[in-house]
Amino acid sequence: MARPLRIEGAGFWYHVICRGNGGQHVFADTRDREAFLQRTGALAPVFHVEIHAYALMHTHMHLFVRTRKANLGRFMQRLLSGYTQWFNVRHHTCGHLFQGRYKAFLVDKNAYGAEVSRYIHLNPVRTGGTTKEAVARQQAALREYRWSSYRAMMGTAPRDEWLVTKDTLARWGTGMAGQRKNYARFVEEGLAGELADPAEEAEVPSILGRDRFIDRVRRLLHGRKAGDRESERTRHQLTAENIETVMRRVARAYKTTPLALKKPGTGGRSSEARRVALWLARERCSACCSLAEIGKAMGVGKSAVNMACRRVASSAKRDKHLKRMLDKLS
Repeated sequence: MARPLRIEGAGFWYHVICRGNGGQHVFADTRDREAFLQRTGALAPVFHVEIHAYALMHTHMHLFVRTRKANLGRFMQRLLSGYTQWFNVRHHTCGHLFQGRYKAFLVDKNAYGAEVSRYIHLNPVRTGGTTKEAVARQQAALREYRWSSYRAMMGTAPRDEWLVTKDTLARWGTGMAGQRKNYARFVEEGLAGELADPAEEAEVPSILGRDRFIDRVRRLLHGRKAGDRESERTRHQLTAENIETVMRRVARAYKTTPLALKKPGTGGRSSEARRVALWLARERCSACCSLAEIGKAMGVGKSAVNMACRRVASSAKRDKHLKRMLDKLS
């Protein structure tokens, strides 16, 4: 499976999940949890990161954050590495504490922010029971659970200065008391039935959002490098275009029609346009369809796609007009 893509940007919201290496405990006791929260609170303003919700369990933790700068990776590296060093010294252990890379889902806050916040707050107390008695027990545990942001959100425990609650509560009416009451009802209703992980609704890797939001992220990622070979594949999949979209772009550039591009040219500009269409389709579509499928859409075989791409690449080295055209289309 391809490594999830790290998508960083200013003003982005993320659901971050970190698990213990091999299922080990990352928080052994109260002192560990307090140390982690203190470190979180100290680093958040330094990196201009807002903490909007959190929940700490024995083997993992959840954060809902907004980054004011495109620096989630640097913030998490400092947070996790510093806590790991502290934990190892305290517990006389060594090595990795957390399992591989943390997960970070980019969240369309307007569409899914409430669901993510609810999921995080319910995560420590859900036991799967949906009887009236089970729900009552979970509700009591939720309201008493010390190691999440829920009590501070509800005003039943002091709120750390670094915890931001107003953005979450703002959509639940006017007046703090009413907002808290409505948000609590929304969260605690989730105890009565099956509550899916919002990440399961993500249609593309690493992004939880509606189509317009996903399109915005796609535009942001064009021309960016993923940073490592594994996640580069995910970036290509996310930014891939369908063949018809590519045909329309080339047709506009060459002042022709997509249908004309699919017909064998008679030389000159029409042949060049067709070869460029095949070249761009390989560049933009190969993450979601094979060369054979590209060729079939254009009425040629896989070998013809490769041949057209080689000719375009070769011609662009000496043809400045073609090079400018390729740069424009890319």
